[in-house]
Amino acid sequence: MSTFKKISIFTVFALFLSLLSASTASAQTTEKGVTIIELIQTPGIFTTQELNLRPGKYQFRIVNQNVDHELGFVIQKSADTGKDVSKFHVADSFASKTVKAGEAAYTGVVDLTEGDYSYVCPLNPTPHYKIKVK
Repeated sequence: MSTFKKISIFTVFALFLSLLSASTASAQTTEKGVTIIELIQTPGIFTTQELNLRPGKYQFRIVNQNVDHELGFVIQKSADTGKDVSKFHVADSFASKTVKAGEAAYTGVVDLTEGDYSYVCPLNPTPHYKIKVK
């Protein structure tokens, strides 16, 4: 393989990794030991449909992108998926307010330990999306 081809392949790979890092960085930021994750809701779905996280403290920023009614957000342990979210939810995981079109809201700081969770918008009826913490 010529030196030119080796450089080209390396350059393309490096560019791919930098783009991947940039897209991940825009979705997550860390402030004072708390990782903030932005989740965007569109009509009927979240644009991020699965999260793989490490144990730690998280805060979720929920953005209403073009949904014509107010939205909510909550996290449950996977074993509790489908049960009453008012009784079976992770502490501080509800959005702080309902989210109107074009607006955003945060959850409280959520301490996620190793295990399987799901997140959902109880007002937008979205599917239950997976969060794996390990």
